[in-house]
Amino acid sequence: MKKQVLIFISTILFIAVFYEQEVGINLSFFALVLLGLNIYQKPGILKDKKAIVLALCVIFSSLSNAWLFTFTTFIAVIISSFVFRYYTVDPKLKLFSQALINVSNWFAAVVQVFQVDDWFEYDKEKPKTKFLKIFSYLILPFLILSIFFAIYVASSDMLSNWYNQFELDIDIVIFIVVAILGFYFSFVFWNAKIYDTFKDLDDSFRLNFNHQEKEQLKPTFGFLEIDFEKISGIITLICLNLMLFAFIIIFNVEHFQTTTQQLSEFSSKIHGQINSLIGSIVLAMLVILFYFKGALNFIQNNNYLVFLSKTWLALNGILVLSATIQNTIYIDALGLTYKRLGVYLFLILCVVGLFYSYQKIKLQKTNFYLIDKMSWAVFYSIMGCALFNWGNMVTRYNLTKENVDLYYLENSLKGNEKLLLDFYRIHPSRYNNEVKERADHNKETVPFLSSQLYYKVNRFD
Repeated sequence: MKKQVLIFISTILFIAVFYEQEVGINLSFFALVLLGLNIYQKPGILKDKKAIVLALCVIFSSLSNAWLFTFTTFIAVIISSFVFRYYTVDPKLKLFSQALINVSNWFAAVVQVFQVDDWFEYDKEKPKTKFLKIFSYLILPFLILSIFFAIYVASSDMLSNWYNQFELDIDIVIFIVVAILGFYFSFVFWNAKIYDTFKDLDDSFRLNFNHQEKEQLKPTFGFLEIDFEKISGIITLICLNLMLFAFIIIFNVEHFQTTTQQLSEFSSKIHGQINSLIGSIVLAMLVILFYFKGALNFIQNNNYLVFLSKTWLALNGILVLSATIQNTIYIDALGLTYKRLGVYLFLILCVVGLFYSYQKIKLQKTNFYLIDKMSWAVFYSIMGCALFNWGNMVTRYNLTKENVDLYYLENSLKGNEKLLLDFYRIHPSRYNNEVKERADHNKETVPFLSSQLYYKVNRFD
């Protein structure tokens, strides 16, 4: 199926499912149709195991989005759809390169759409015959007939009354906006232009050092010999390890002396401290990237530098464990929120980053090796986060606490209405009618395409 056909089919489908609709089942349906068209266009792609995994990411994120639409499910559906699309175009593209190309195509599409000869895929032997036939036999006559039809209808009461009987109730401005957005999205999705510049850039993103880089050892700074750079790294890492070891002791002593009451009083401060720790762990990985970006991987007698780097990573791992314990104590005292769950996610990513930093040193990989692995880790973490009803989980946990923040549960979360209504039956004095109204609105008022299956399936009476 040719590119221009896919663009027009997707545009028509976009209009059909999104005109005067909210984002609900329609987004999932649209994404699954795009997935099907991708596979139809390149059926052999499913022989690739990675393509199957990426296709499953689209399917599961779409099903999750249809069940309960959230910002996370929306992002997961869009990202997974584009990742699969670019994988079908060029399976060798790295995820980081995909992101750069995708961002550039959203801007470049404004110009690319006027390059009709390129994306319309004319037959080179008969350059514009098909388009000219369509334009001559359909588009041009339709435009001329439409103009005269509008004039005649406006000039005759009988024709005007007849026309009004069949007039569709369409907001033409909204319809045009949706049509433009649909064409724009479909064009960016199916055109998926990969310029030679980006291919060259992708080739430069190597996971392994080449033979020349291993043989010709060059220092980071021209005025500094490699041996001096190695000694500088050893001194720096000794000081950093000692400093971090002392900090871990002080951090844990300070926080284990903090009572539950003090946690409540200084919650924002504690949250800021944990975020700072996450930032310091990211900087720790950057230190490794700096010292092991090239020559220091291959020089002789770098055992001390390697040992100190691994020690530095291990201590940062202990810091992650300390931050995890403190966040758990914090949650136990004050309850769950999206931000506190987000801390766990970032800590998990920090562990993944530390592991691949260790692998980078051990296997003597390039800096891009770590970037590539972390980009996939972030991608799969987004996919994983999209699969669960976090609002329901947070509410279930917080309702077991004595000092539950009902305002947060009622106004900042969704997908927890059933739990809250069950809670109100036991505690009628805390009943909030807005929760019931919200559930009823989503269940009975919202059109099917805009609906969320969570509200259709559950009973809220």
